[in-house]
Amino acid sequence: MRSSIIILSLTLVSACDRTGAYLVPQQTEGVDPVLELGELLVLTDAEWDDASSRHQYITYANIGAPEPGAQSGATYTFLGTGDKVCIVVDPESVFWNTSVATNNPSETYSYSDNYLDDGDLDLKAGFSATYTGSPGIELGDFYGQYTDSLGNTVEIAYNLCENVDYYGDTPAYAGKANAEYCEIDTEGREGIEYTVLLKTFSLPIDDSILSFATAVYDGGCRNIDECTLRYESRDVWVEGEEVMSSVREGFDELEQAYCDNDMYNYCMANPDMCGSPPD
Repeated sequence: MRSSIIILSLTLVSACDRTGAYLVPQQTEGVDPVLELGELLVLTDAEWDDASSRHQYITYANIGAPEPGAQSGATYTFLGTGDKVCIVVDPESVFWNTSVATNNPSETYSYSDNYLDDGDLDLKAGFSATYTGSPGIELGDFYGQYTDSLGNTVEIAYNLCENVDYYGDTPAYAGKANAEYCEIDTEGREGIEYTVLLKTFSLPIDDSILSFATAVYDGGCRNIDECTLRYESRDVWVEGEEVMSSVREGFDELEQAYCDNDMYNYCMANPDMCGSPPD
């Protein structure tokens, strides 16, 4: 009797892998962990407000996993317009909370989200003169230091972004797979260069590659949600001197279903794109 118990225990131990290795991002050849996207043009009201053609003015890119201990992310610059400017970024793909209420549960979100394909970027921005990183080489931040008359070193925060979270509260970060944005007043600073920092908080577990969409537009932030920047789940590659991209198979339909509030029917028809089905 005792020997059979020992054999059973050994079998259970050998079958259980609790190393968590699958959670560690794996570097992918050809996908850089630190990107410099150059100068992005500030979109006009007409370019931004036309939702049907907005995507042609949006910048898309992919971030890969860094070496252990290093930080990944992207930077770009824009010039002040003299008006309020909105910076927005949307990392892949979509996120929703599963409805688990026992009374009147929401059928729309009865399927769980597939968290394996989601990533998160934290948005910061400020004057390029105050950015401490080396664009395209190493990420920095918007902090400075000075020494007071007593010899104490004091840190100064130069980040101008006051982020808005999923619920519209500020200052806060929006969270995984949610659009994040902030507004900067460039009055009196027309033509002055600003740097935007998109710092990776988490990479998708399924492939360790985080795709995202980002844009800068004039007139201040307005009506931003998950459906504002579309088609962010993309494959991006270079052909010659031209950057090419295409929407990953199935993700345009996933995002459309989310924007149409039709997740239940979509997940029933495409269970591989969603998480666990309802009980």
